[in-house]
Amino acid sequence: MATYKAKSIILKSYKLGESDKIIKLYSIESGIISAVAKGAFNLKSKFSGRLELYNIIDCEISSGRNLDIITQVEIIENFKNISCDFFKFSICQIISEIILKTQSEKSPSINIFKLLYITFKEINKANAEDNLTLKKILLFFLAKFLKIMGYVPLFDCCSICGNKLSDENFESSRKGFIFSIKYGGAICNKCRKNIDRLLFIEKDCLDIFMNLFYTKIEKLLNLNISEKNINVLLNIIENYFIYHLDIKIESFDYLKKIEKIML
Repeated sequence: MATYKAKSIILKSYKLGESDKIIKLYSIESGIISAVAKGAFNLKSKFSGRLELYNIIDCEISSGRNLDIITQVEIIENFKNISCDFFKFSICQIISEIILKTQSEKSPSINIFKLLYITFKEINKANAEDNLTLKKILLFFLAKFLKIMGYVPLFDCCSICGNKLSDENFESSRKGFIFSIKYGGAICNKCRKNIDRLLFIEKDCLDIFMNLFYTKIEKLLNLNISEKNINVLLNIIENYFIYHLDIKIESFDYLKKIEKIML
């Protein structure tokens, strides 16, 4: 059997039979990889502790008829703090679900791999139960992912007619502006008359939203953002995802349910 090597991030795993484990990876070399680790659940398995979720690994894989087979694994970096914190783990599940639903085999992206690495690293080192910081990190991932995929909203002109942003043809920039998820950006006063389901984004939220797609993670984490505004932005981006990438992220709904229970 042909073998290949892959520097990968573990995104998902589940049991196969009595002792085997199927692993979903995102690799620099191959994009999404589905492979089986034989005997991974055995007490004396050579994979013990190496195939945990969100580990960064170097692995050797043999091409199989139905599923490829993981033969060797070396840990590059272990993000062990993620599994110890429920909120951290839940956010990583959202991220993993997005990658698994939008990416495919044989379509690697170094930018997506780097984004995953930076995001998981920041989540891992965040203080336990610091949910505000964790939501900021999630916002960072979502915005940067949309940028990589080519879905940055239009902020400087009307997304329908193309008129440039100004006080004359937009809501006053001092207050915020009208935004359309469907059309992917700002809507001028003239065009808004014939469109439904518009959002008004207030100025304090708008400034953060516009900069999200270009801000470094360190700067975002140092910004003073209220949890209310973070939740508003998460809701906008979630709906933007659903519409433009045509996917439903169940992990978002699960996180919201848990938050309601915890309040």
